Amino acid sequence: MTLPKFRNDLQVEANYSINQASEMVGKTVKSVQIGFQKTGAQVHQTEMLIITFTDNTQLAISTGSNVVNITSQIERSGGSGKLKPADFHVDLDLTWKR
Repeated sequence: MTLPKFRNDLQVEANYSINQASEMVGKTVKSVQIGFQKTGAQVHQTEMLIITFTDNTQLAISTGSNVVNITSQIERSGGSGKLKPADFHVDLDLTWKR
């Protein structure tokens, strides 16, 4: 299986949590937990994983999206308009426990 390719037309901004991924460099993985994040009823199902390193730091990686923004936009417009896949955005949310 081949890995996905990076897009050259989009840039990662400085405030994106994905920038924290570089803090994993040099760490050794002790364990990985996988599952689904507990969320409120108004939030989409989201997968997550927690990586525990041998120095006992942990990194949680989950997903976020603009689905709430899209649904609000649809409601404001009275349900008119066509949705395109490009209207949706998904991001990774990285949270460290040090």
